[in-house]
Amino acid sequence: MSLDCFFGGSDCLFKDKKSMMEGKVTEFAKKRFEEGNKDVAQYLAQIKSQVSSDLEKKSLAKTDKKATITQKSSVVAKNLVNNKQTAKEDKLKSQLHDSV
Repeated sequence: MSLDCFFGGSDCLFKDKKSMMEGKVTEFAKKRFEEGNKDVAQYLAQIKSQVSSDLEKKSLAKTDKKATITQKSSVVAKNLVNNKQTAKEDKLKSQLHDSV
């Protein structure tokens, strides 16, 4: 028993991504499973597990990306402060040098 596509239409396992997330199989897929005498509930449980795992990985990747962006922003902000302080110091040194 096989289907031509995982999601994307009424002749796929799921009609669309939303249906996939909800575990709603198309009627076409149900009939194909019946014809093949496969355990639909077990297959769906495997798919649901895989989708959950993929979503968790995606969420962790987003969290890691946000942390990296925050760290980079912090470094940039520190550099700006340091550059302003250095500019002030250079200006004071220049003024002192000019007055001497």
